[in-house]
Amino acid sequence: MDHAVSEPHPLRQAEQARLNAFFLPDLCNARAVLILLAVSEALVLALSLLEMGLDNFSWPRFSILSFFVQWVCLLSVAALCQSRHWLLRLHESAAALLALLVIMLVTLLVSVTGELLWPLAEGRIDWQWVLRNIIVSLIFGAMAMRYFYVRSQWRQKTQAELKARLAALQANIRPHFFFNTLNTVASLIVVDPDKAERLLLDLAQLFRVVLKNDDSLIPLAQEIELGRQYLAIEQVRLGEQRLRVQWQLPADLPALTVPQLILQPLLENAVYHGIQPGIEGGYIRIQLQPEGERWRLSIINSRAHSGSTPGNQMAHDNIRARLAVLGQQAGLQLDASAAEYQAHLLLPAAVTEAKES
Repeated sequence: MDHAVSEPHPLRQAEQARLNAFFLPDLCNARAVLILLAVSEALVLALSLLEMGLDNFSWPRFSILSFFVQWVCLLSVAALCQSRHWLLRLHESAAALLALLVIMLVTLLVSVTGELLWPLAEGRIDWQWVLRNIIVSLIFGAMAMRYFYVRSQWRQKTQAELKARLAALQANIRPHFFFNTLNTVASLIVVDPDKAERLLLDLAQLFRVVLKNDDSLIPLAQEIELGRQYLAIEQVRLGEQRLRVQWQLPADLPALTVPQLILQPLLENAVYHGIQPGIEGGYIRIQLQPEGERWRLSIINSRAHSGSTPGNQMAHDNIRARLAVLGQQAGLQLDASAAEYQAHLLLPAAVTEAKES
């Protein structure tokens, strides 16, 4: 059954890529806000201990100071969250300076408002106290901007190294797959030219996807369709009785996005290291099941009684490197027994929500 897949809009995808590369993180999610509030509370506690000491520590004063700092943090985060798309248009240095000005302005407004409601000095605003608050917010804001910038540079360097590693691994895997497929087609040209023609059409479709050399994520339905085409080629080469394929998928596939060509290497390993060595053949079962906040895509193959051939783990290293871009919840689990070999792809459902939003 074919599944209709909607490709992400190129302009939206390009804007999302720029946002991901921007040094200022996304401050609109609850996790970032909670982390910032926890850090600011720790700073308030440290400053209170330095000012009052442990013996003269005043919980009422600490509560008032904490209340003031939390308001500054929350309003600053809200302002930076709403202006992140606009700051993206500026140079990084200009965006950092403007973000600092926003934090200082918020500190000024909160300080003046606090002085009007609860004045420290009767009948007037203590501008020296307001200026001190602005200077403190400038110092900590500059430290935060520096941290965000260094973290962004480290993340971009890590992604560049990962792409280079993936390109090298792909260059090793692709010839192995295509040479085997071409050998299959060549063996059928004289025996069954109609099957050879169908295999060439399937191979042409696979070529269109693989030779795009695109590291972006693709829909899971499209990746499964590529796996179907690959197994169809192998079934013609080995015979449907020798290679039995079982697809156990939900009627409606989840709208997950996955790195391109993570399923095909596992299917290839199942064929060449599990099914092909035995004359009696075997089965490959592909299952997709929900597992909490992620999905488990399992490739289970029988092992030949005469003994399966060992692989070089190159495909597994490739897949683990590809899944690293999906977050810590993604991964590859392997399980082997005397009768079966199981490979489980763990795909977080949150990747889809982030891409669609």
